[in-house]
Amino acid sequence: MFVGQYVSKLMQETISYLKLSYEGLAHEMSIPETVLCEAVEGKMGLTRGQWVKFGRLLGLPTTYELRPAERDGTPCWEICFPPVSLVANKT
Repeated sequence: MFVGQYVSKLMQETISYLKLSYEGLAHEMSIPETVLCEAVEGKMGLTRGQWVKFGRLLGLPTTYELRPAERDGTPCWEICFPPVSLVANKT
């Protein structure tokens, strides 16, 4: 699963605001730092469990909406928050 643009920005800003290091977060998740950085930037996917764990480490809600997407011509799932349907209904 890939992270959507909004969730990516939210995670990046949270990491910066809390003054956390990607190295420390990657260590707690038992994945390489480069993998975590690329996942947060939306360039690499993680499993659902890894996203949930990462959300907990950042203290973010872990209720996201999954929607079909495409990366480099390959179908995939994208994590969105808040649910896209809620945003569309408010406009």
